[in-house]
Amino acid sequence: MPASRPPTEAIDRTYQRVLAGEPDAPSDLIELLLEPLVAALKHRFPSLPDPNLVIDTVTDSLFRLVQDPTRFHPERGTLWSYLVMDALGDLRNAWKKERRRLNREQTFDPVAHDHPDGNSDVEGLIIRKLVPDGLPEGADEADLIAHLRAAITNPQDWQVVLLMMGGERKTEAFARVLGITDRPPAEQRRRVKQAKDRLRVMLKRRGATFNEQ
Repeated sequence: MPASRPPTEAIDRTYQRVLAGEPDAPSDLIELLLEPLVAALKHRFPSLPDPNLVIDTVTDSLFRLVQDPTRFHPERGTLWSYLVMDALGDLRNAWKKERRRLNREQTFDPVAHDHPDGNSDVEGLIIRKLVPDGLPEGADEADLIAHLRAAITNPQDWQVVLLMMGGERKTEAFARVLGITDRPPAEQRRRVKQAKDRLRVMLKRRGATFNEQ
């Protein structure tokens, strides 16, 4: 079942901790609201061809809030309503951009753009996601990957990232990495989704966006 909206008291209490500057409060607020907000927006837009648009826009909205919590004005309504409307605006803009991109790609020739060397370097894919305009002069790919690895210290998390970037979609592949193949299928799906959403948030902060096909 989709995550339900948390109680207003829980949202307000965690938001006040963000305002007070508690170190763990931003991540706690994101964890509290990410899945419920994604579920709410997916309910409003059930037919989006790329469901990751919802995750990306909700993530952006939450990060804007925790980076500048005073952007929310309580006298104008609840924090939940503010975040829903903020993400909705971003989602509409993102979907317009996505439709333009899809229209352009209708004439894309996959043969003309094929890479004969067959390179499937997943770390190279991550680099291209993090710095789509290319590395700055003097920068080193190995240093950038090392920096990312330092941020993702859990070996299981890193393996999940590699699977995601490699285009893996099967729950069982992620379940093997997470060591939960002995759990019921529904629980496997839930825990895999939680892990992937959490890592999307972490990498979103570093400029990487996942658009799984």
